[in-house]
Amino acid sequence: MTACTACGAVPRPGAAFCGECGAAMPAAAAAADRPGFITLPPGVTPVAATNTGPAPSPAARAAAAAPIVPPAAAPVAPPVSAPVVPPAGVAAPAVAPVVPEPAPAAPAPSDPVDIDATRMAPPRRTGTWSLVLPDGSSHTVSATTVVGRAPDAAAHGAEASVSVGVDQRSVSKSHALIEPVAGGVRIRDLGSVNGVVVVRADGSEAEATSTQWVDLTDGDELELGEIVIVVRRG
Repeated sequence: MTACTACGAVPRPGAAFCGECGAAMPAAAAAADRPGFITLPPGVTPVAATNTGPAPSPAARAAAAAPIVPPAAAPVAPPVSAPVVPPAGVAAPAVAPVVPEPAPAAPAPSDPVDIDATRMAPPRRTGTWSLVLPDGSSHTVSATTVVGRAPDAAAHGAEASVSVGVDQRSVSKSHALIEPVAGGVRIRDLGSVNGVVVVRADGSEAEATSTQWVDLTDGDELELGEIVIVVRRG
């Protein structure tokens, strides 16, 4: 502690004047006696503090730290165009009415396709075929024909019939069915007792059944029981 240079009394710490004689204490001494006092170097001028008011409250500090939100911009209405008014005496241009285009027509529904149905095709030209009976008579085969002792064409969906004679007991009443097809004729059995055998010109044989057709050629011999019928073309 620095004593007063005038009277030698020791003032209280930090006093700027001596309490005994009132003499001013040296500035260096006064500063040295203040706890935490910072001594500036020579030539540096201290700056007076400006924040001399009371410390801000917590609410004020929170308000000051809150982010600044700019005000929302008001929506801008689009400009309204004023209607164009023609000058007096000038007629307004005619506006053609807008005619909507017609809607496309819906496609017509197509018939369902039945993949299991087969359409019958007309037979191609088959030429002229005939059956020559043992008595020498010739019968043209131009449509589906039933051959037998007393044939019934309607019962088998045929259009014609050829009888070999009612006295030919080895031949069934409706023995065989002959049908024109593309390129020729064919034969099958109608469930006869003695069956149908086709003998070729080379001697080979083929048997026609109720489910198996046999294609015929010129000169074939049809064995129906004990009767032999010759197939001719042309």
